[in-house]
Amino acid sequence: MEIIISFLSEWGYAALFICMVLENMNIPIPSEIILGFAGFLVSQSIFSFWPTVLIGTAAGITGSIISYYLGYKGGRDLILKHTAKGGLGAKKMIAAKDWFENYGAIAIFTGRLLPGVRTFISLPAGIAQFPLPEFILLTLVGTVPWTIFLVFTGSVLGHNWAMILDYKWEIAGVCLLISAVIALGYHIYHKRKSK
Repeated sequence: MEIIISFLSEWGYAALFICMVLENMNIPIPSEIILGFAGFLVSQSIFSFWPTVLIGTAAGITGSIISYYLGYKGGRDLILKHTAKGGLGAKKMIAAKDWFENYGAIAIFTGRLLPGVRTFISLPAGIAQFPLPEFILLTLVGTVPWTIFLVFTGSVLGHNWAMILDYKWEIAGVCLLISAVIALGYHIYHKRKSK
C-alpha cells in the first residue's frame, strides 16, 4: 500500500493511470487503495474530482481491453491445448460462447460492480469472443459508478480515506445486492422476451 501511495503522490495522474491499468489487467492492486487515495488527493486539492474520475475510468477500460485481448488471443489456445486430449476443448469454447451470447452482457455489467470479479470478467469475455464494442460499452457503464463512488468516498473521508478498506466487506455486500437485483431483473426481462 505504501508503494502505491508514494507512487501516486510523486507521479500524480500518470501514476493513477498506470495503477488502474495494471489493476484491470488482474494485477493484485486493489482499486479501493488507488481510487480511495486519489479521492484523498482530491480533498487536498492536489487532484481535481472529474479529471480523476475520467483518468481512472479511461485506465480501467484500457486495462480491461488488454485483459480481453489476452483472453481473445492467448486464452482460447491455452484452454484448447489443455483440453484437446479429452476432445472437450472445442465443445467448452462453444458452450462458453453460447453462455456469453445469452448472459454475457449482464455478467460483464454486474461483474464490474463486484470487488474481486470486476477485473477478472474481461479475460473470459475475451476467451468467449464477446463482441468488443459491446464489451467496451458495458465496461464503461459498469466502471464509471465504481470509480465515482471510490473517489467521492475518499474525498469525503479525507485523511481517513483508508477507512474504505475497513468496510470492504460491507461495500462488497452492497455491491453484491445491487448486482443480484440487476441480474434478476435482466433474467426476468430475458425470460419474458424469449416467450
